[in-house]
Order: sequence, then C-alpha cells, then structure tokens
Amino acid sequence: MEQLFESLRDDLATLKQEITADIKDLKREVLDLGQRVDTVEQAQNAREEEFDCHRRELLAVQDKNQEPQYQIEDLENRSCCSNIRIKGLTTQAIVGPLEDFVVRLFRHVAPALKEQNFVLNRTHRAGRPARAPWQAQDILT
Repeated sequence: MEQLFESLRDDLATLKQEITADIKDLKREVLDLGQRVDTVEQAQNAREEEFDCHRRELLAVQDKNQEPQYQIEDLENRSCCSNIRIKGLTTQAIVGPLEDFVVRLFRHVAPALKEQNFVLNRTHRAGRPARAPWQAQDILT
C-alpha cells in the first residue's frame, strides 16, 4: 500500500511539473501573441494616419479646383443679361430633360405664346454645389 501511495505521489509530482511547464509555454505564447497584435495595431494606426493625411490633401485640391469652376460659371451667368432665373424647383419636381421641362413650364405659365417664342439658348442649374433631390436649386435659362 505504501508503494501505491508513493507511486501516486510521484505521478502527481510529474503531472504537476508537466502542467507547470505547459502553463509557462502558454504564458510565453500569449505574451508573444500580444506583442504581434501590438505590432499589427501600430502598423494599422500608421496606415490610418497616412490615409487621413492623403484624404485631407485630396479635399484641399478638390476645393482649389472647385473655386475656379464656380468663378467661370458665375462669369458665364453674369454675361447672359437676358437670363431667366427660376427659383424653388427641386430636382424631384423636374420630370424629363431640364430644357423640355422648362418649355412645358413656360407653356403652362403663358399658354397664349406660340411654341416658336420659346427659344432657349442654354438651360442649366445654377452654379452651386449639388444639393439633395428634395432641396430647391435655381434654374437659369
């Protein structure tokens, strides 16, 4: 019986040593994994900062390019003194091509005028940033 207990104690000690060694290995692997995760997170943060920087630069260039376009459209609009500005129409309200819609609108407003009198040189939306379909945007013709 004494030998049996001694054998069990030895087996228990061996098992304890194996478990302790396995726990040490697991701790080492967890620490290694944590370091790898930190490295990946640092690389990701660097990429995000780089992306944000490029995005800001792109937006700045777009803003610089947009301003001359607005100035050109403004000059074109000012050079056409006989323009008619239609206010309050949303994009959703316009059915079909813009020029056809304006002709139909004029026919409704002034039915006595003949179709030959509706000569449109150019019909376009006012030179402002694009708006949501439910917001009004001026039309020049």
